[in-house]
Amino acid sequence: MPGKLWKIEEEQLLRSLWESGMHDIKLLAEKINRSQGAIREKLKRMGLRVVIDKKPAPQTTTRGLMPSDLLTHEETLRILTGAITEAQKPGLDKLEIMRLKILVDAAKTYDSVLEKFERWVEFEAQLSEMAKEIAEIKKAKGIVS
Repeated sequence: MPGKLWKIEEEQLLRSLWESGMHDIKLLAEKINRSQGAIREKLKRMGLRVVIDKKPAPQTTTRGLMPSDLLTHEETLRILTGAITEAQKPGLDKLEIMRLKILVDAAKTYDSVLEKFERWVEFEAQLSEMAKEIAEIKKAKGIVS
């Protein structure tokens, strides 16, 4: 069951602390008055586990698509486990079996897509970092593009 909702100010504080170099989950939890697990999950949902942006990054395709509350792999696994557990109960009617099958299929598909999405976010972050490094090298060599 989800905990309390995050306020915009709490998210901004977490992002600010993380980007300033504070990566100690325990300290972050104390500063924001949240559990360490809540901090870890929020960092994942905010995309901060993939890359630490020192300045606002240019708009990329995945940043535009990323909803604020993606299901985690663990949450997807729990849905899948729940559906499989329910499917083992005797006496289910055809409609309930179909509903559980849809849940199983959706969870498997979602988890696969989520994994690809996370790799794509990481790839875009690496490209962004490389573009920054190329710009710095060009600047150092006096190359105007």
